Amino acid sequence: MAEKAKKIYEEFIQTEAPKEVNIDHFTKAVTMKNLVEPSPTTFDMAQKRIFALMEKDSLPRFVRSEFYHELIK
Repeated sequence: MAEKAKKIYEEFIQTEAPKEVNIDHFTKAVTMKNLVEPSPTTFDMAQKRIFALMEKDSLPRFVRSEFYHELIK
């Protein structure tokens, strides 16, 4: 579990990660702290922040997009 958690962190959470997600520094710090002793809840805070951002920003922009409107025709 520790190795998988580290890979997830390095690919998505850490600053300048190849597929870095947009989360605040506090959430990154908590997630990094959780990596000391990984558990099934290690990424819970990050996941909640990402879902909230998607709900408030990404999804509404997508639903308003011309691309989406073309898809639903």
